[in-house]
Amino acid sequence: MADVAVEVPRPLLDCFLQCEVNCVRECCGISAFSTDPGTIAEWGRDAGPTRCRDALRQLCELIAVVEDRSNKVMSDYLNHYTWDEKARTELLDFLTAYRAGLESAIEKNSC
Repeated sequence: MADVAVEVPRPLLDCFLQCEVNCVRECCGISAFSTDPGTIAEWGRDAGPTRCRDALRQLCELIAVVEDRSNKVMSDYLNHYTWDEKARTELLDFLTAYRAGLESAIEKNSC
């Protein structure tokens, strides 16, 4: 199983930055980020429709990489490594929450 390093591009990175409210990612990894749909939707409203849709596209691409169980995924930005299935599931749950939040923002025309 190969290690795959993933980058978090903008504007998705900007969404994560706004949601980094529980701690700092260098300390707590993905636990530093809020997955509250309202917080994610707020970013979508501020970012505008184009950036929100771009972030959702980037997020879906990231989810596809993480779902590929032939690789271990590491993200320096999110401070997370899928060294076992539990870590992969944690990351997928985290990313899926963001996907739901961004999709909701788009459906409600808030982004």
